[in-house]
Amino acid sequence: MMLEKEAVNFFVMAKSHLTPDSRLDSAGAVLRDMIALDANNLDDAYFSLYLRVKRFDVVALEKGMYRGTSMARVKGLKNYMQVIPQEFLPAVYAVSKKDREAAARNLLSTWGIAEDEYRKVGSKVLESLDGKEKTLVQLKKGLSPVSRDIVRKKKEKATNVSIVAQAMQDRWLLLRGGIGRHPGENPGRFSAFKERFKMKLDVGRDEALSLLAKRYVKSYGPVGAEDLAWWLGVTKSEASWALDSLDSAEAVDVEGVPGRLFIDKRDESLIDGKFMEPSVVFLPRDDPYVKAYYNDGRFVPEGHDAMTKFGESKSVVLVNGTVWGTWSLEKDRMTFVCRVEWFDGHPEVPAERVEAAALDAGRFYTGGEVEVKGDT
Repeated sequence: MMLEKEAVNFFVMAKSHLTPDSRLDSAGAVLRDMIALDANNLDDAYFSLYLRVKRFDVVALEKGMYRGTSMARVKGLKNYMQVIPQEFLPAVYAVSKKDREAAARNLLSTWGIAEDEYRKVGSKVLESLDGKEKTLVQLKKGLSPVSRDIVRKKKEKATNVSIVAQAMQDRWLLLRGGIGRHPGENPGRFSAFKERFKMKLDVGRDEALSLLAKRYVKSYGPVGAEDLAWWLGVTKSEASWALDSLDSAEAVDVEGVPGRLFIDKRDESLIDGKFMEPSVVFLPRDDPYVKAYYNDGRFVPEGHDAMTKFGESKSVVLVNGTVWGTWSLEKDRMTFVCRVEWFDGHPEVPAERVEAAALDAGRFYTGGEVEVKGDT
């Protein structure tokens, strides 16, 4: 079955809750569809959610992330900090375990911390927490009998407590974050994962791959094996196996996009040739509408790029579901400026639509009005 590119973009925009009538009531509901939201930068993660809900309640979201059991902010797929709903934590844990363990071992080795020291200090960290949240300063103060300073090459300094705590975070023994004085402020308090989440984490890797592949196809399809491998951080052969094992997926073709793509069988009939009303959406860095795909020919015009050389997605301007430019916020004397850089060949866009989207983004990030610059 050959699907029109524009119709697929409309379908994915709606499925991603980026059209006005597809927004959901809560950030938690959006997260369940996203599966895992990159959150190295909290402001960008929050803006991704803000764009997809009817009313963004940051207080409720942070209570869920740091106090409740509905979601957690952890080292997830490809070693990114991610916000992950509770139901997907075991699968993400299993798929990401190898990479996270390698990162933890490398960290400990780099700072000269042997396994016996790690176990000794780690047990003292958990004993010190005892159901509470503590900052690194508080932990070090309470663990002075086992704490030592480390100086490595280039005169970098740390304590064994801070390095062990980072490794424990990689291994999902510790959570780090907490509710600060202001939304998005991260006080960096540590807490024990098992105090919040009473669950079996280490499910089988094949079971985890199949579960995440099924949900990925449902949330992001049409997708191919390269897309799934990129999103999960696994090999293409593993991704191909996971896709081929799905009874719920069906192969489709998308106009102008090479390769074998899959979509949930129940969604095929929903891509019926409808096209979206003219729309302009400003997406933040690492938004899943862009970053969840390796092959971007469906939504990025040939000759242009929406990714950085570091594997992050840029802050982009979507016009009718296609990336036609980038945007940035800059401080200019006493005000902020939202600067739009259009790609060559971009379609005509009503200036008022661009300005409205830019002002909305500016207000979210700065709390005030911004000046819009660019050829709108």
